Amino acid sequence: MWTKTVYSGLWLVYFYAFVMCILFSGLSHDIKADDLNGGEKVFLTLEEAIATALLNNNQIKSSGYSLNKANWDVKNAWSQLIPTLSLNSRFTKIDEQTFAERDFRRYLPAEFADQIPQTVFQESYYTSFDVTLPVFNGAIITGIRIANSGEEMAEHMNNSTRQNIIFQVVNTYLNVLKAKEVVGIQKQYLELSQLNFEKAERMYEADRYSKSDVLRWKVDYQTQRGNLVNSESMLRSTTIALYRLLNMDMNKNVEIVGQLSDKLLDDSKKLSELSEQDILTMINLTEDELVQSNSALAAAKANATMSEKMHSGSYLNYLPNVSFSYSHAWRENGTLGLDDYSPKTAMLNFQMPIFSGFQNVTKSKSTYYDYKKSQEDFADQMNNTRYILTETVNKILNLKVQKELSKTNVEYTERNYRVVETQKEKGLVSNIDFVDAKLNLQNAQLTDVHNQYDFIIAMVELYYMLGKIDSLVE
Repeated sequence: MWTKTVYSGLWLVYFYAFVMCILFSGLSHDIKADDLNGGEKVFLTLEEAIATALLNNNQIKSSGYSLNKANWDVKNAWSQLIPTLSLNSRFTKIDEQTFAERDFRRYLPAEFADQIPQTVFQESYYTSFDVTLPVFNGAIITGIRIANSGEEMAEHMNNSTRQNIIFQVVNTYLNVLKAKEVVGIQKQYLELSQLNFEKAERMYEADRYSKSDVLRWKVDYQTQRGNLVNSESMLRSTTIALYRLLNMDMNKNVEIVGQLSDKLLDDSKKLSELSEQDILTMINLTEDELVQSNSALAAAKANATMSEKMHSGSYLNYLPNVSFSYSHAWRENGTLGLDDYSPKTAMLNFQMPIFSGFQNVTKSKSTYYDYKKSQEDFADQMNNTRYILTETVNKILNLKVQKELSKTNVEYTERNYRVVETQKEKGLVSNIDFVDAKLNLQNAQLTDVHNQYDFIIAMVELYYMLGKIDSLVE
């Protein structure tokens, strides 16, 4: 009855603790979720988007946990050098026949048997405290070296993940702004096209326009509608991509506010003023300089270093292991009490591997090829990074020229549109000429928007590849 009552009480305690954990965890989750997934409209700037991603992005959290694990792996590796203390206790029971064969006192006269201490018990207890200290162990030394390299690699990977997420957020945010600006331009032209189409219908009913003129404006209107739908789809896609990076509810009502930051505009202006040779010089870095600036390359380099240490450490398995042990015990007797003779033993253990079934040889070969693989992976990533840098700089050089051209083209087509519009009102140009002038202006404006944003996005990519993306957070 007492046991049943205790179990029932414990069950109630566990159940209560379980319920409270759920309530408090749910409350904590709701508090965090309210900031991101609440019902109110959220206005988001670029700086807030970056800060939110650094706080909530799943990849950054995962990378942080990996770094914490690597830190504890180092502590665990060093802890192998600390002496271990253990309490050992043993209970032994032997059968009657074995006990009778071992207990020789029963075969002696009583006066002699009482004078000889009993050393064999049918039920016996043994207790000892044992301390073990490694003096030399190749596996422990290798484990410490690998753990240190693993921690270094985790730090670089964590920084690389952080920079990559910042780059993706900035890139996606700029694409959202670009899409919004494109949608705004196309809405204006859709309204203008609708007005012109409605006017053409009225003029046709008044026998002042031909059917071809009406159809021409109708095609223009439907084309503008299609372009707007496509641009709005692109805006939704880039916005959802931004939500995903920020780990936000995709149905959240968020308004991307603001415009290009002063820093982005200033850096873009400075980059535009550089000569082609100056821009090419920015990526003319040595291997060490590139590793120091690019966290992903630094992580790959650390991985190669760790593989090298694993290979060199595999040869330590051929060396002997030396350990020291000390035992404080109580001689085995028939009582639980520690009341018998207490032997103390100190030992220096030496273990030399002679034949291990080719385990050491195969391990060394395996780590060797893993090391060679990591070297090739690092070399490939280095070459790929240089290739991407070259492509990015080529993109910047091309966009630098294109955005200057598109800006001039906007000025030209806008002036031409105004002239054609005036001549159209006087009946000096055809309807087709007027539509073409309007489309040319629209295309010039859209091209200019794309070039301006694409140049800044390419600049941000260059920052990311050179390890300067953090300057956008400052």
